[in-house]
Parts: sequence; C-alpha cells; structure tokens
Amino acid sequence: MLRISAFRLLGCIRYSRISLPQESGPRHYGSCPLDAHDEVRDGRAYFTTPIFYVNAAPHIGHLYSALLADALCRHRRLRVPVAAATRFSTGTDEHGLKIQQAAATAGLAPAELCDRVSAQFQQLFREAGIASTDFIRTTEARHRLAVQHFWEVLKARGLLYKGLYEGWYCASDECFLPEAKITWQQGPSGDACPVSLESGHPVSWTKEENYIFRLSHFREPLRQWLRDDPQAVIPEPFYHAVLQWLEEELPDLSVSRKSSHLHWGIPVPGDDSQTIYVWLDALVNYLTVIGYPDAEFKSWWPVTSHIIGKDILKFHAIYWPALLLGAGMSLPHRIYVHSHWTVCGQKMSKSLGNVVDPRTCLERYTVDGFRYFLLRQGVPNWDCDYYDEKVVKLLDSELADALGGLLNRCTAKRINPSGTYPAFCTACFPSKSGLVGPLVRAQEEDYALVSAVTALPQQVMVKGGNDQCSRDLKLDLVISPRLHKRTSQRRC
Repeated sequence: MLRISAFRLLGCIRYSRISLPQESGPRHYGSCPLDAHDEVRDGRAYFTTPIFYVNAAPHIGHLYSALLADALCRHRRLRVPVAAATRFSTGTDEHGLKIQQAAATAGLAPAELCDRVSAQFQQLFREAGIASTDFIRTTEARHRLAVQHFWEVLKARGLLYKGLYEGWYCASDECFLPEAKITWQQGPSGDACPVSLESGHPVSWTKEENYIFRLSHFREPLRQWLRDDPQAVIPEPFYHAVLQWLEEELPDLSVSRKSSHLHWGIPVPGDDSQTIYVWLDALVNYLTVIGYPDAEFKSWWPVTSHIIGKDILKFHAIYWPALLLGAGMSLPHRIYVHSHWTVCGQKMSKSLGNVVDPRTCLERYTVDGFRYFLLRQGVPNWDCDYYDEKVVKLLDSELADALGGLLNRCTAKRINPSGTYPAFCTACFPSKSGLVGPLVRAQEEDYALVSAVTALPQQVMVKGGNDQCSRDLKLDLVISPRLHKRTSQRRC
C-alpha cells in the first residue's frame, strides 16, 4: 500500500523543521554557467507544449507533455533566476473538423464544447502545478489576428496558390495522406475500410479546390537546417526520422478547406469560402503568445523550444519550419520529442475504456508523487506503460523509503541538531573529513554524499542542459545504492 503518510511527513519537514536562512537578492543554484548555445538575447528562453485538442477530456499523455515542459522551464529558472527571462506557454486547439464533429455528437455548439473542455485542461494544469506564463486558446481574437497576418505574409511572398487538391483525408489526424500511407482494414460492417497506416484512424477520399502552400520548395533548406544543427530535433532517433522523411519527395500542402465543409475555424483573409487549415492555425499559436505580429515577438522567437509528442513530429519538424522559412523567419531553437503512454500494454482509447484520468491520479498519489512518477518513468525514446501497481511500487521505494528516509536521517537531531538547511552543525559535521572529537558523527561516506550532491548541478547541466531529457536525471544522480545502504545501516 502506498505510504501517503511519508509524503505528508515530507511536507511537514519542509515547512516546519527545516529553516532557510534569510538572504538578500536572488538565489543562484548550480555551479556552472549557461551553455554557450543558451546565451542568446539576454538569457531568455521560451518553452511551449503542443496546444491540446478539446474534442475529449485530458488524459495522462497531455499532462506528461506539460510536465516535461514545466520541468525544463523550472530548471531554466533555477539557472537564470529572473522571472522575465523565461516564458512557458500551453493551451488548447479549438478549431477544425474534429472539434466540429465532436460538438455535433455531443449536441453542443462548438464554442460551448471548447469552453467546457478548455476549462478542464486549465483546471488540471493548475492542480498539477504547471507553472506556465500563458494559456492560449485558438478561439481568442489575438490569435485570429496573428494567423491572418501570417497568411498574408505567405501570400505576399508568392507561396500560396489556389488549385484542385485531392487525396485521402483523415479527420482524426486533420491531415491529407498519400496512397503509400493508407491501408485497408475490416470495418464494423465487415467491409474493408481505408485507414491511416500510422494512426489506424479512418480516412476518406476528398477532392476540393483549396489554397496550397509551396512546401516542395523547402525540402533542401530543411535538410540543410538539420545537417547544420544535429541538436535541432532530439532525442537522436527522431532527428533521423525527420531526415528519412526528407529523403522522399515533399509535395505541396493544402492549407485551407472549403468553409461549406469546415466552418469552425479562421476564414482565409479576403475569401470567406475557405477556412484556414487547422494545423497552420494551431502552429501559429507559438507566435501569438509572444506578441506576433508586433515587433516584441522577435526578442523571444530565436530562443524557442517546443516540447511535443512523437505523433505530431512531422507537423513540427517539417511543415512548421517550412512555413516559418516561407514567412522569412528563423527556426525554433530546439524540438524536444517524447513518446506515448500505454495502459497495461495497450494504447489508451475511449473505445477500450482504459483512458487514465490524471486528476484522479493526482488525488490518489499526491501532486508531487504523480509528477515524480511520470517524469521518473517516462522515457522519450520509447513508449512507457502505466498501471497502478507500478506507481505504488515506485513511490514507495524511491520517495517514501529512499528519499524520505534519507531526508529524515539527514535532519535527525544526532547529526543535525538545529534541523537547519543548508548549514551543518560544525561540531557534528566538520567542514573537512578526518577530524575527531566527542561530537563528530560524520564519516567518509557522509562526505562522499555531500560531494555527490555538490556535483549534481554540473551533472544536470551535462545531461539536462545539453538536452538529454532522459532517465539519467533521476534519484541515482544524488544517491548511489552504496551510499544509501551505508546511511541506512547507521540509523542516525
């Protein structure tokens, strides 16, 4: 059984037993400077999550994306402790055929569905401690202005033309697919139905006169961008996936739909018969947040890091950079990619009834406990599996036992009579090892532990600051099994 009392004890210790010394001015954590590639525009950084579709309630995959961005942002704020130097945006994607259909199914107006589900995302992120500086909704007036201005820039640069576009369209994925990405599966009626080879979602043949973006012009510039910056997309397997896509021809991209078919969206400027493609609409949110099209956005855009799921990699690493180049803009600083969460070995889906409610998890395992679990167990390179027993086992062993036990021992009166951090009792814990005295309790293992903790900021910089969001940034950076075993044996 999960030892919730251990978390409550940690909370009590944090606020009552450990007293922090008074300091003047901002407190700096860590012992190393910023990476050279981060020292741009007066140390600013801008982190973004995807904006999440409001066709259904949030699940743990949405929370995981937000937590990764939140962790990167918090780490950055520790290194650059000036509030104005870091921005972090998240939000909801509220346009498109998928939303239009979900609202009709629910018997709601699209705006009503958007308000309802967006509020659920905002509440979840507040309860989970997601410290974003902006929550953007694509139905906001500021976003419509930004999208239509971006469209006009592409048009003025000769990159949009009207033409007949036909192909397989997937409403669930909001994209056209080539014939090679289609397969046929048996449907509910027993007939063979076309579906997306990648997502398994149904597709239908669509033929429309739309506006088309000259995506084919940007294949070589995109390849050059990736060759020049191997860290542009990380982890490495996803970087190579993008390069592999760019080995193939890059057809021009439909960037509008007939408004008679899709009315829930932003109209094409000067042509109300067309609605702007939902992905172009959604991607511009990253610019809307920082003030586009006003000049102020330029001080933030060069230092942008996107945190995304692997299912939307092509939109962020091919379509979005191409659109930005087309608009004469620089490309994102980093694209961090993560994999998905399965449940007991199966993909989460409403049809299987196995979607995990993150708010229930936060209540059951505590906010800090569930945040720790997702960040500890999540691995960007491959999918991670969720089941309740795994959460209980991890939190018991690492928080209640390992970290909680270590904290209690380190603040025990025998070794730390004043219960004060960060100062040690110099009589019990001299500044140098090898000293003896009637009150000395510190041993070589204790000094080794202090040394490991002192080196932690540098290790985080190497593994985290160099964009390796991986298992390595875990508890084992602080406590080796040998040290923890030794501390347990001593029972301070």
